[in-house]
Amino acid sequence: MKNIVKILFTAIIIAISIPILNFLINFQNEPRGTITNKTFVSYSDLFFNYEVSRYPSSVEVLPIQLTQEKVLLGMSVDPWNLNFGIIPAGNNSAKRFINLVNLKEKDFKVILKAYGNISSFVKFSKNNFLLHPKENVTVEAIFYAEKAKVGNYTGIIDVIIKKPKYDFLYSFLK
Repeated sequence: MKNIVKILFTAIIIAISIPILNFLINFQNEPRGTITNKTFVSYSDLFFNYEVSRYPSSVEVLPIQLTQEKVLLGMSVDPWNLNFGIIPAGNNSAKRFINLVNLKEKDFKVILKAYGNISSFVKFSKNNFLLHPKENVTVEAIFYAEKAKVGNYTGIIDVIIKKPKYDFLYSFLK
């Protein structure tokens, strides 16, 4: 009878601990300050290794003037940034593309996050997904100007690669 109680108690502790551990493992701190060029950071916790490619991001939203024959648009073609350029206010959007390739022999998780005052306007076509070995994926980062007021928006976009340290943790990636 004592063994059954011990097993039941252990099962309850494990059942309570897994969601708490999962939250702590997936918690990411927001970057502080600004960056002007792409940066790379790697760190580890108890269970996972992380590789973070951090990109500066910005956009200028201009007012629409119906009397203008020409609309001013701008874009950046630098491969190291995710700047959306200049776009008119209203129901407009701008896209940038992030190309990801898994050259390793195991899956890893890709998590995309936007920070700064640009973050509430940026959406990703695909996020929080597994990238399988030899797989190539293009993700669209889209700035939606519909709810944005005229002005400048800046921030950081992180591409986070999450790799388990131990094989038994691959089931937690999904």
